[in-house]
Amino acid sequence: MSSGLTDINEYGRFDELKNTVDKYKAKSYFEKLEETSILAYKINIKVHNLLQKFIIEDGFDID
Repeated sequence: MSSGLTDINEYGRFDELKNTVDKYKAKSYFEKLEETSILAYKINIKVHNLLQKFIIEDGFDID
């Protein structure tokens, strides 16, 4: 987060980070949070948005 990069995906680091996410755990987390079933492609979008927000805001706590 403190590397001083202006492009969030410079050197492909953001894509590498997204690839480390356990999709089953992410699906479980977001479905529990929203109390509904979510399609796999929407999970990927939600993971992308959450990670992006986390990096831009320099971290935050998730309940």
